[in-house]
Amino acid sequence: MDPKEDENGTKYDWQSRPSDSLEGMPPKRRRLVVWGLWWFFVLGLLQGAALDALDVPQPWRLLVTVAGLAAVFGPLIRGAVIEARGLRAEGIALPSYPVTPKSLISIAIITSVLWAVFAFLIAEGRPTFPLLPIIGTIWVTYNLLRLRSRQRKGTAREP
Repeated sequence: MDPKEDENGTKYDWQSRPSDSLEGMPPKRRRLVVWGLWWFFVLGLLQGAALDALDVPQPWRLLVTVAGLAAVFGPLIRGAVIEARGLRAEGIALPSYPVTPKSLISIAIITSVLWAVFAFLIAEGRPTFPLLPIIGTIWVTYNLLRLRSRQRKGTAREP
């Protein structure tokens, strides 16, 4: 990170990029998002296959998954929080997650797919708990409320 301020008033290179892209995030927050996507798409699948091959029963499988998530994401979250505090102490405002109708529709579609997968698993007779669909539903509701409040204020985008 280059701490020199340029003519636009930005200290760091990532500030000149759009805030809703990976390049527009501070480095440690970007690392947290990339590891989250990596875990979701690759490591979760590999871990599930490895635990299936080892015939690990369900209560222990969940504990192994939670321990792995804590080991990976604990330090990443801590680093992102410390970085955010430092940047705020420097007077740099970090943009929040922008809510647009397009992003709300995307989240709603993903949540619907999660509910469909849950319904399929129940129909197959597999014991499951709808944790991800419930979290997705809460996230959609929260973002819908944010979008409505922003539209009532008459602003097109969050600052």
